[in-house]
Amino acid sequence: MTMFRSLSFLLLATMAPIAIAQYAPPDPSGLQRIIVEPYYIADANDAADLDGGESVPQGARTYRVFVDLKPGYKLLTVGGFEQHPITFSTSTSFFNNDDRGGSWGEDINDIHLNKNTVAIDTWLSFGPASDAHVGVLKVDDTDGSLVGGPNNDGGSTGTPLLVNNAPEMGIPLTTSDGLIAATTIPSVVSVGTLPDLTESGGSNTYSNDNMGWAVLGGYESPDTTNRILIGQFTTDGEFTFCLNLWVRLPDELICSAPECHEYMEFYADLLPSDTAGTAVSGDNKFTHPTLCFNSSAPVVDCLGVPGGIAQPGTTCDDGNADTSNDVYNVDCACVGEDCEGVLGGGALPGTPCDDGDPETLDDTWVTGCTCDGIVGVQEHTSNTLLSVMPNPTEGTVRVRMDLREGAAVSYVVRDAVGRSIMGQELGIRGGELTLALDLSGQAAGIYLLEVRTGDELAQSRIIKQ
Repeated sequence: MTMFRSLSFLLLATMAPIAIAQYAPPDPSGLQRIIVEPYYIADANDAADLDGGESVPQGARTYRVFVDLKPGYKLLTVGGFEQHPITFSTSTSFFNNDDRGGSWGEDINDIHLNKNTVAIDTWLSFGPASDAHVGVLKVDDTDGSLVGGPNNDGGSTGTPLLVNNAPEMGIPLTTSDGLIAATTIPSVVSVGTLPDLTESGGSNTYSNDNMGWAVLGGYESPDTTNRILIGQFTTDGEFTFCLNLWVRLPDELICSAPECHEYMEFYADLLPSDTAGTAVSGDNKFTHPTLCFNSSAPVVDCLGVPGGIAQPGTTCDDGNADTSNDVYNVDCACVGEDCEGVLGGGALPGTPCDDGDPETLDDTWVTGCTCDGIVGVQEHTSNTLLSVMPNPTEGTVRVRMDLREGAAVSYVVRDAVGRSIMGQELGIRGGELTLALDLSGQAAGIYLLEVRTGDELAQSRIIKQ
């Protein structure tokens, strides 16, 4: 069997046909982009370490490469195909840690991640960044760091390593290391001649049109981002690559029609022959501008500045006083933490929460991210219908009541501790009644409107901003 047939066999083995949907041309936006993360920049302390074998050059940059897919899409294969070589190169050499490094992310023993410069070794991957972790962008890693600063053994120098906090590398490794513990680590299979750039003394240039690595059945990241780490590369030179990928469609988009596809092919260089009319439709073959990368091209930061420091994970101001710790996310949107500490979360003032007190009701986040409930008021049921608009309000609210005929009506507005701040006896009323309540002189917070009709009570919460 030729090597190309072996690669084709590998690709076919990653698919499990499902016939569900009617035919529709594949959507190339299933591949959103290739993300190259500036993971770390080695400083003088790192360069002084000898435990890693060869010393990492001062100023060497570690890049992590992710395939960013839409939810439901699976990465099938990364590789070089006939007339479509995959390439990696550096103008100097790639750094490889001889102490406890590996050729694949899954080869790195997790108990060694904090040893000398193991965490910036050069390797390929299909998700894993150790034998117990998958790799994620540092901005998506919320469980701290295993590898940098006081967690590092200091190597031969005894001084904690991987502590550089240069702004152009985004979040420092002492804060987040892009490692998330995983219960299952996918097994990588490969065919063809793999690059030796992951080995000490390996070549600085690789190109092959008949090799690939994959996870049988395809792989979707275990988190909601569906960004899949395919390699980590450390070099002090100009770093370039061009990639080719096969991506499996979601099950619901696969059908049994003869023209239907199970996967999409993405090539760094899409040839006219790839999509020419043949017996098999070529409408599943695409290219994408991010499939090739050159580190010498200045990366535009989140403010549009070439080579700027406003990188994902760096601080910003989202303009919302109700959020905190605002940072740029991977899409360069400035987002802050909500009242539960979730970046971009929805637990903001005016939304429900639980203050943990069973004696309160209508618990709501208020300004300052305090979860407040209304105390001292017993819940009742009523046939009286209330509507309060606008709510939340900065001042006056209009209260509309649909009342039973012939009932004595009164209302009270209470603050968060149950004190009456306004109220009125309205006499015997029925039908529709509208009131205007002015809260402009009241502090921001949660208020409770009680409307009594005869012996029944109706309630509505009012949020004052």
